[in-house]
Amino acid sequence: MKTQVIALVAAFNSDKELLLLKRPDGVHQGGLWSFPGGKVEDNEMPLDAAVRELREETGLSGKLWRHLGKRSHTYSDRTLSFLFFVCHCPDSSNLNTEATHAWVKPGELGDYPMPEANPKLIPSLSIPEMDEYLNSF
Repeated sequence: MKTQVIALVAAFNSDKELLLLKRPDGVHQGGLWSFPGGKVEDNEMPLDAAVRELREETGLSGKLWRHLGKRSHTYSDRTLSFLFFVCHCPDSSNLNTEATHAWVKPGELGDYPMPEANPKLIPSLSIPEMDEYLNSF
């Protein structure tokens, strides 16, 4: 079974809300909500992939990038290795996405149906260092 490396981005706005995108129907995990992100290309650094995916999927530029961790999840047809990043998007006025999107308080993430892999990532948003990070903007 092939393993794909995926860079995911927890993008916060200045109101400390996270950006979620609804995956289009017809794709893997379609109809569910997830963080912006996508495949890390061959010879691409993971942070570069995260920056690129955020820009391609949303038109946003992030600042204060941090790596939150790595988790893997095996679906019936693939294994995904997630590299989870966080950033601050101080100006979300140029948000441009084809996907349905929502800005969500971290405590409200449970209200949005997500792929099976996401519960392994979400605890990273509650580590003690996140309070200091969120208070830096």
